[in-house]
Amino acid sequence: MKYLPLAILPLVFSFLGWSNSQTPEPSRLIVLSETFVDIHILWHQDEPLSQLGDWLKALKIRFELSDNGIWFETPNKVSCFWAKDSTKVDVGGQTVDVNPLQQQEGSFWVPIVSLARLLGLKAIVNAEKRTVKLVSSLQSVEAKRTELGWLVTLTFSYPLPNFPKTGTLHQPERAYADFAGAAIEQVNLPELKDATPLTGLRLGQFTDEPPVVRFVADASEPVLIRVAGKELTEEGSERWHLLIQPETKPKQWFGQIFLKENEAMKAVILILGRLESGIALKQVGKSVTVSLPEKPIFNHHLAISGDGIIESVSVDTEGVGTRLTISLREPATAHWQFEGNEGIAVLIEALSNRAKQFRLIVVDAGHGGKDPGAMSPPSQDKPRLVEKELTLDIAFRLKRLLEQAGYKVLMTRTDDTYVPLPTRVTIANSVQAHAFVSVHLNSYPYPGGQWGTEVYYWTPQSYPLAESVYRHLLALLGRKGNGIRQRKLYVTRNTIMPSVLVESCYLNHPEEEELLRSEEFRERIALAICRGLMEFFGDLKELKPKGE
Repeated sequence: MKYLPLAILPLVFSFLGWSNSQTPEPSRLIVLSETFVDIHILWHQDEPLSQLGDWLKALKIRFELSDNGIWFETPNKVSCFWAKDSTKVDVGGQTVDVNPLQQQEGSFWVPIVSLARLLGLKAIVNAEKRTVKLVSSLQSVEAKRTELGWLVTLTFSYPLPNFPKTGTLHQPERAYADFAGAAIEQVNLPELKDATPLTGLRLGQFTDEPPVVRFVADASEPVLIRVAGKELTEEGSERWHLLIQPETKPKQWFGQIFLKENEAMKAVILILGRLESGIALKQVGKSVTVSLPEKPIFNHHLAISGDGIIESVSVDTEGVGTRLTISLREPATAHWQFEGNEGIAVLIEALSNRAKQFRLIVVDAGHGGKDPGAMSPPSQDKPRLVEKELTLDIAFRLKRLLEQAGYKVLMTRTDDTYVPLPTRVTIANSVQAHAFVSVHLNSYPYPGGQWGTEVYYWTPQSYPLAESVYRHLLALLGRKGNGIRQRKLYVTRNTIMPSVLVESCYLNHPEEEELLRSEEFRERIALAICRGLMEFFGDLKELKPKGE
């Protein structure tokens, strides 16, 4: 099926004749949560009509034209044909009454209220203010108690453009979810029996422009609220699932897996839920595996199409948890991060910028062999982290990323071997490397007394490299910045090329120790250093601070 651009639709239709005396007037057209100003609308006595144009994109409808009318396909893949002379249209086996498509002075117009009726939208017309709103109607609210908490389902007549904004308020305690692009119909709220910690449910039209419906769950104690999933029904409506839990000792869970974005240079997989531990990400070449400690509540939405960087995704729910296997079309970096109240995002980014000329980077994994470096405090239930092991792991990750970006990499050690400091310097100087990076992890005499990120340099030529690596570490790790420090460290003082020593975080700080146990966090350290090097050599656009 071939679809034509919306911009040329008015040039193709042929409609019933109409009086030429009417003049289109600049009006406001609000489509779900998007406002179109100065849209020209014919304020016909039966209903307002508008030219087909960009405002239809907000409804995510696909069109195909013919000599006699127009086929369109809704987001849930329901198709129908609206003939130019017809006053009735068949949609999904049901007949809907419409006003005919119209024509005036060579321009073509669609009856807005009739279109809304076809799609299951609610049209709110204010002829005096010259405003038309197309909104999704809230049809029902259901609630049931589960072992995880209260699962609340809200059904809307048409798919909403964005995830609801969720949050909590206090004094009194309550959780809320704001659904943009929606309006309230007559809805009966379920009665909650033995609902602790919930005491009742409420609804309100929070704002009219843009139209926002607010759902509120009143509670007797602090609670958490998150989106657990969404689904389209065969009838074209959309069901949103919310999970509300007590704030004290909430259980881990995840509701649904979505492919949020899949472009040539970037892809995002969103995992809705509340997962705070037990997540692991492993990348081998163009294959990425994400292990999750729980099973999903709802079916995933991972249909892959087009030429995005993700070629395929498989989901395995056998065993105690869930495993995602992602196949990539091109070499890329993958890491996961917490995505506010939505859950977890798996970010996959192609290394689009490559070395413009030959560059040799020496990557130095700190310590090794008889020199273990720093260690995490002893623990009865966790193995101690050893600096020499973690720095080698990060160094190998950095080597892979740099080579994917087109650099040549030489490592001062590739196993648990003690390499004296003068030897490390000799290796870098003898091959005339273009840059030297020594990977370390910090410690403090009093465990937990210090935390954060530092980068060390000595020579003036090394400062720009230190500054670039430092900014990318702060951006990707989100830890406290302790500064760029000039120190007479042996490896940065005696190497003849730009050289830095990186202390990404503190091994004996409890929070950063836990982060370092995660492969994903160590991958982010390597990615930040890689991007810092690429920016220093002019192979990556400068990272701009927030707000610019």
